[in-house]
Amino acid sequence: MEKNIKFEQNTPLWDNSLSLEERLDYLTGALTLEEKIHCLTTGCPDIPRLGIHATYMGGEAAHGIEARHDQAFNKGEPEPTTAFTQPIGMSASFDRELIRECGRAVGEEARALYTRNGGGGLCRWAPTIDMERDPRWGRTEESYGEDPYLTGEMAGAYIRGMRGEDPFYIRCGATLKHFYANNVEKDRIKISSSVDRRNKNEYYLKPFKKAIMEGGAEAVMTSYNEINGIPAIVNDEVRHVLKGTYGLPGHVVCDGGDFSQTVNDHHFYRTHGETLANGLKAGIDCFTDDGELVYAAAREALDNGWITEKDIDESVRNSFRTRIRLGMFDKEGDCPYQNMGEEHINNQEHKELARKMADEAVVLLKNENGILPLDEKAEKKIAVVGPLADVWYKDWYCGIPPYAVTVLDGIREVFPNAEISHETGLSEIQIYLTDQNGEKCYVGLDQNSRLKLVKKEQAETFIFNDWGCGSMTLVAKSNGMFVTLEENTDIIKADKKEAFGWFVRESWNFKKEKNGFTLESWNKKQVFVDKAGYFSICVDNPAAEFEIEIVKDGKKAAEKTAEKADYVVAVIGCDPVINSKEEVDRTTLGLPPEQEELVKEVAAANHNTIVVLISNYPYAIGELQKQVPAILLSASGSQELGHGIADVMTGKASAAGRVNMTWYHSDEDLPDMNDYDIIQGKRTYQYFDREALYPFGYGLSYTTFSYEKMQIKKERGCVKVSCFIRNTGEKTGDEVVQLYVHKKDSRVKRPIKQLAGFERVHNIKPKEVRKVNFTVQLWELEYYDVISERMILEDGNYQFMVGASSQDIRLEQSIMIDGLHAGKRNPFQTTAADCYDAYNHMFLHRGINGSSCVIPGSAGDDPDMIGECPVEGTLIYHDFVFYKKPRKLNITLKVLETAYITVTGENGVQITAEPVDCYRMLEIDLPEDFIKTGVPETIQIRVEGKCKISKFVFA
Repeated sequence: MEKNIKFEQNTPLWDNSLSLEERLDYLTGALTLEEKIHCLTTGCPDIPRLGIHATYMGGEAAHGIEARHDQAFNKGEPEPTTAFTQPIGMSASFDRELIRECGRAVGEEARALYTRNGGGGLCRWAPTIDMERDPRWGRTEESYGEDPYLTGEMAGAYIRGMRGEDPFYIRCGATLKHFYANNVEKDRIKISSSVDRRNKNEYYLKPFKKAIMEGGAEAVMTSYNEINGIPAIVNDEVRHVLKGTYGLPGHVVCDGGDFSQTVNDHHFYRTHGETLANGLKAGIDCFTDDGELVYAAAREALDNGWITEKDIDESVRNSFRTRIRLGMFDKEGDCPYQNMGEEHINNQEHKELARKMADEAVVLLKNENGILPLDEKAEKKIAVVGPLADVWYKDWYCGIPPYAVTVLDGIREVFPNAEISHETGLSEIQIYLTDQNGEKCYVGLDQNSRLKLVKKEQAETFIFNDWGCGSMTLVAKSNGMFVTLEENTDIIKADKKEAFGWFVRESWNFKKEKNGFTLESWNKKQVFVDKAGYFSICVDNPAAEFEIEIVKDGKKAAEKTAEKADYVVAVIGCDPVINSKEEVDRTTLGLPPEQEELVKEVAAANHNTIVVLISNYPYAIGELQKQVPAILLSASGSQELGHGIADVMTGKASAAGRVNMTWYHSDEDLPDMNDYDIIQGKRTYQYFDREALYPFGYGLSYTTFSYEKMQIKKERGCVKVSCFIRNTGEKTGDEVVQLYVHKKDSRVKRPIKQLAGFERVHNIKPKEVRKVNFTVQLWELEYYDVISERMILEDGNYQFMVGASSQDIRLEQSIMIDGLHAGKRNPFQTTAADCYDAYNHMFLHRGINGSSCVIPGSAGDDPDMIGECPVEGTLIYHDFVFYKKPRKLNITLKVLETAYITVTGENGVQITAEPVDCYRMLEIDLPEDFIKTGVPETIQIRVEGKCKISKFVFA
């Protein structure tokens, strides 16, 4: 657009005296249909006659503003921004006020970048509030833990900080990700999540409700997956739940590329026009995909009569409603956040906030015999070992910080009188192969850093790091660069400064063979050596077999360093793009074996070994827990990471972080990744009924606290709980006081414990007493009743528990709460098949007219695939009361293979159902003694064979 073109501001769109809806009325009347279609993505074009500049909504802000500018669509020089701890670590602080302040800093930096660059970035795609019911999920770092209350509270605080205090204008809008049941990365762009009604309403939707209704989120992004067979982009819960029930004020976007994936990967529609039409009707406002593709799809939908201009008007209103509230059409200067400048980026206050959050995110997992805190003034020898001691890793959604403090940096700074030594624990190796003449040919670098065969004296020495699960990196010692498979070629070079990218091309796998090793690239291709001696990727050539010569044994070097020290700090953990990330789930809870072996060896050499675990997810570290006297945990991501560790290690900051996910003993504690049922699958602290390594809410302190004088009372719409805590130790410290609740004698299986409140109480002095107050809204205690098909507050006895973790309960009291008794099932009214009380080996998928059906098999199974052996499954429905003898049972179902259906009351009946191409009603004659009348009875429907059950009714 030419610079001399005038952008008109004398229109009702720019008139602040008009109501928001009046301005939008004018806008939809003034825009042409062509212009409206071009506003169906996350951007809008220049429209000078209306004063509209091209803007976009989006950009990441999980733990700071992401302005790296390193992706294909966004190339440019990075703009440094403040980097806070990963969300999983910020949440571990259990500090609402601090995370709100971090959100404010993020909002301020978003504004400052907008002032600098224009264009957009004022409605960011954060926070991620997917429920982390499985610690193997690749994106665990991005969210806030396994509890919906904690997630809603902490995310809500971050959102309020981003948003600002003005009742109308928004400093920076928050877009919640991802709606919903989005916890498996493998095949995520086509997989279906099986989620029943109780899990959905009590668990997966709860943080969205809190973040919108209490936190003030502006927008929502839908997920890639299907939910019970319906792609999230056309899930009508967007309209009815997010916008209707929760009152989302702004707009909804689909995840990046999901628009085209609905046809290309889900194969749900035949054309993109159908996706756009049904997406709009479901409540999607902005399609995050190629603009030309979206435009063509909108034209197709209009031409076929699938949508009208009115449907597009609604979308335009929603996206421009956000733009107006962001102050993009504020002629009078009423928006208090306009023109925020450079003073808001990387300023001293933001640096201090980053350090405080890094401090509060640290969790003390073990502290045997009070080995910590260490005296910062002591003249001691401290050996800092481990592959994560002197590195700082980017994650996929981080920005570029102005500086980064490693753990080694922090320890050197905080112990000025100590003698600090450092060893990575990584071995240095040379690689060779033996030619046909029995001569050793070594791997070296040519003048362009390409890997090729050379003579021994020219051999390159590589620093070898084994991250576990077949992921390893090699760094050429001569130039400090990572070995990488060059993009779009088969060339292998040592020329990358870091192992980073959507595809981590610096990841390799040495695979043991009979006579040595083969080398496999990140994309599972074998390495061979061409005729000129250069390394390349196999196509038709045989893989080369290499051998390894150890130049320096890293573990032995670390062990020798440890022997000479008074204390050892072993820094281990994850690489946030190698061990797991978006599109990469973990396959195990185990630590990388090389890291575990390193700790074992240095701990044997020096019992005063303190482990610092830099991790964005739980590990199964039971053996490590036995080997060392102290363990500190922190998530990655903060520019102040090293200071946070050092501050807690020395007691400059309180040890008061708490784990926000259950830490399990082993992989055997978890069901299949695709199982979203936390109730029957016994996931998370709410339903896990075995011993955890570290239970939810766990974390140690450098002092001790007693809990006293619990009081509880009912008020209108809420329950108020209070107690006193007393510092009974010798050091000032923070305590995270946690309130849990359990419904006794419920009709259904309820959580063993359910978080209902928490408070991080700061700087409690020895012998000091503080009062802690909690207010529990009654709606937080509701559960989903499958009989009435709604959330209800159950009448009866509720046990409230106050403690230092979900397993460390100090005080408890019970209280009667007036509510509802669940009713009884009427057998002569239709029962939806997915309104079961229990099941065995069944999953949910798409049924009739958008409803869900129930299918024998396991979550993640193909709903239409028939195997060699018929699958079996059972559905259980309690509390049917028959006021007369039933003569028939009519089941609506679709039969894919011959199925045997057994229905059991007091007695059973079996029928054979033959395959049909559509849903039909199957009529089953019932025996006279099938069921008793007048008393609650249980009905079981057992199926052998692939069929889809939609509903049933007795007659």
